[in-house]
Amino acid sequence: MKTKLLIVSCISLAISACNPGQPIDSAATGSDFAVKGFAAPMSESEFDALAPGEQYRIANKLMSTLYKGVAVDAFFDLSAGLKSPVRKDQADTLSDIRMRLGQPLDTETRYRIDRLIEGDPDAVDVNGDPEPLEPRYAFNNNRPKQMPLARITEYPLSKDMFSQWMALHLTNTILFSPAEEIDSADITDVQNLFRRLELAIKNDTSVRAIVSTHQRSVENWRRFRSPEDNTREMIEIYLGLFDRDDDVPKASQVCRDLYLTDEAAGYKLAYTDYPNDEPQLVLGQYVLNCNDFYDLIASHPLLIPRVISVLVDYFFEGRSTEDRTQLVASIAAGNPETFEEIFTAILFSREYLMNTERARSFEENFMATAARLQWEARGDVFMGMTTGRGGSSRAEMAEMGWPTMSLKLGRLNGIPLDSLSFANYHKGFRELLLLDKYRWGVPMGMIKPESPWPEVPEALDDNADDEERAQYREDLENYNADLATLTPPERALYDEALAEWNEEMLVYRRVEALDVDELVDYLFLSVAERKALNIERAGLIQIFDVNGYLKTIDDEKFVLPWHRDELARLVLDYLSRLPEIYYHKKANLGA
Repeated sequence: MKTKLLIVSCISLAISACNPGQPIDSAATGSDFAVKGFAAPMSESEFDALAPGEQYRIANKLMSTLYKGVAVDAFFDLSAGLKSPVRKDQADTLSDIRMRLGQPLDTETRYRIDRLIEGDPDAVDVNGDPEPLEPRYAFNNNRPKQMPLARITEYPLSKDMFSQWMALHLTNTILFSPAEEIDSADITDVQNLFRRLELAIKNDTSVRAIVSTHQRSVENWRRFRSPEDNTREMIEIYLGLFDRDDDVPKASQVCRDLYLTDEAAGYKLAYTDYPNDEPQLVLGQYVLNCNDFYDLIASHPLLIPRVISVLVDYFFEGRSTEDRTQLVASIAAGNPETFEEIFTAILFSREYLMNTERARSFEENFMATAARLQWEARGDVFMGMTTGRGGSSRAEMAEMGWPTMSLKLGRLNGIPLDSLSFANYHKGFRELLLLDKYRWGVPMGMIKPESPWPEVPEALDDNADDEERAQYREDLENYNADLATLTPPERALYDEALAEWNEEMLVYRRVEALDVDELVDYLFLSVAERKALNIERAGLIQIFDVNGYLKTIDDEKFVLPWHRDELARLVLDYLSRLPEIYYHKKANLGA
């Protein structure tokens, strides 16, 4: 039978007026979405009532879910010590985080960060001379999987970062996986699907309109390739209706005008010459063609509860069926229209922040801990995580049973914790991050930062004698003379490096002032989000003593500054072996 190939446009067709309701193109204005009942958000007063240590843990539970982290020095006032931690006035609260996630980056900031990530071979200096900007990260032919991770890492909390994260999460679920593992899909499908989804989310396009567009896309048909398979999966995936053997044959009949070409023809979505001409009763409504069927799915009353259910099953994995059912009902009762509303309801709910424990994904643990340690990322880290190539190959998530944007039905709700998967998880987390002291030593205050040239003369002590004062005047004169030799572009770079050095020195001096017990707590808080137990602290200090990391004066122990980084590495190695750091924990109201 001869057919005429007409490539189907991926542009969403207008949703027809089909009962029981129409998808809404945008929910950007006038949204009064609010969640009450079981999924109600944690209030600011509840957060403020917690002890500072528990506030820190809750803030990091939220941030690590977003692949971010709050460093100890950003949350606590280290100058006050850690015996009784004091939260900084400027430390983000839950409402601060929520507000920032709704604010878009300005165009200039986004462009600057993207240039930092990718580099710019055409960059010029202030004089217009070529000065190529080297990329911070290396990408390979799997760049569409790597770029979202880089942007989530580099973008500050913002609507842009949140949209990247939401799109990445969704493309790893059954809802929107590009299914790169199957022969009819490839990395181009990953790029196109992710980009379309991310833009729609950022523009506050409704869930219904996004689903409507996606169903009609070639990426969807490359995943589910026959009319029967495609229609069955749309009913199951987006409505949660299974074993609909009476409806599927009729739905496939109305979609018989569409088919996917074979490999030789490039797996293109095409029309036949034989459209359906007899209305079919599907899910209680008559439909004539595939557009009608897709409109039915996108406007069905079960769509929003089903989407919420898929996300709740992941974030509340381990909670009872009764609890998850209540959570879905509570969120759905608020009539959310966008993915941002649904994700925000889940992440800021009291039930998630206070009462849910589940295993952390590798991204949640690795990227969040890296942020808390202020780890200077390897350029190939995301290439290693997604493809296992380069010097960061130990972080390959596929070896952990956790490939990204690859599986036909998306990732499972539970993190793979079988022996092999977890062994690879632990190996990548420990060796690539926790033991790499040269990438977190300076930012954490464990290694004294090197001053940029010319070096700033060390400030005089109040008790300096005449000779020391004379030497300082000479050093200052030489310093100013060296500064005068710098060109304007060099001076600008120097001022930037000097400001960074001053910030690093502030952290170094604060950490230097901590006693041994506080230093151990500082490291525990940075990784385990809690202070050390007395038995842990005592055991570790004994090991420090044996290893020669300490000196004793008048029965008081002090850390030798040139061993502080080795001491920290030992503590982090110990922490890598604690099961608790691989889990999001419930609140500990006694903290």
